[in-house]
Amino acid sequence: MWLLCIGLFISLLSLNAAAQVQIDTKALLEDYSRELFEANATGFMSPLVIVSNIGANDAFYNRAYVPKENKLYFDISARTMMAFVLDDERTFTAHLPLEDKPNPYPLLSQEWLRVVQLNYFKTQLRGAVAAGELETEVTTATVFGSEGSGFTIPKEYIKKNVSGIDSITLARLPSQLALTPGTNQDMVIAAVPQLTIGAYYSTEMLVRYIPPVVFDENIGKFSFFGVAVKHAFTNWIEHSPVDGAVQIGFQHSTIKNEVGITKAKLEATTDLFAINVHASRRFDWIEPYAGFSYESLSSEGSYTFTLPANIREEIGYDIDPQTVPVSLEDSAVKLTLGVTGYLGPLQIFAGTGIAKHLIFSGGIAYRFAP
Repeated sequence: MWLLCIGLFISLLSLNAAAQVQIDTKALLEDYSRELFEANATGFMSPLVIVSNIGANDAFYNRAYVPKENKLYFDISARTMMAFVLDDERTFTAHLPLEDKPNPYPLLSQEWLRVVQLNYFKTQLRGAVAAGELETEVTTATVFGSEGSGFTIPKEYIKKNVSGIDSITLARLPSQLALTPGTNQDMVIAAVPQLTIGAYYSTEMLVRYIPPVVFDENIGKFSFFGVAVKHAFTNWIEHSPVDGAVQIGFQHSTIKNEVGITKAKLEATTDLFAINVHASRRFDWIEPYAGFSYESLSSEGSYTFTLPANIREEIGYDIDPQTVPVSLEDSAVKLTLGVTGYLGPLQIFAGTGIAKHLIFSGGIAYRFAP
């Protein structure tokens, strides 16, 4: 207990003796920037992960029919999906972290001193908030938005009201803690080859895969593979007016990207599970189809950033790259409407997915029946 009291006493002496204590502004900026971006990384990054994956997860089916008899065939298709970004996915509300960080490090160690100065800086920010000199929330861009915003460091307030931070230290801090700008993007496009293999007891299996490719420079390298199994349950119903099927699918994707002039690095690995029920009916050369699906997404990623060029020029130095983790989950129910046209063994199809996002898909398939 007495050791704790001594530690606190030394901390107070250090913070009240500004002339004898040199604040490491680079370390302070690294530590606080990391907390700032960690608090807001999910808001910035999540639209990229969600929109890219729900788009790529579309177009698993374009008809419900599966032959009842066991027979071998292969459908080779190319499918393109386009998902639109929602207006509320272009901005988010960023929050300024103000809570003290726990300090479990050995007394007077380098790590302990860094936490002490970080918490002291937060104390001054809380004072500025109470005085009405600092906003704790700003509206700023997501990865799909345009210009990023930021939090202004209340230098004048600190200069007038704080004795523990001198003018030299203040000069080494930037005027603003800027957040990353977005790519000003309205849609995400993906394409994938797909192989369908049938049929065994009214069941088909499909496989789709795309290696890391850049569909869009704003999205970066996007790769995914997926598998699904579809069973035509209406084959067991006499005189069914439509063909009906249930399908279960799984898709795994990776995204690697650099965003904007800061070259913030985004990486994410995502697993997406989907189950759907769909139906169709063929009229000569044309076959309308419709379906309902439930999709759930789970993603783990990271966000690495440094200071923007204008801030580096202002303070005369850069911080070391800071990496923060990002985890997110999402789910949606989707209605799909589409139509498939036939020219012999050739299928041409187009559809629309209606959920939280609007998704257009289309493609062409060719059946090989040995």
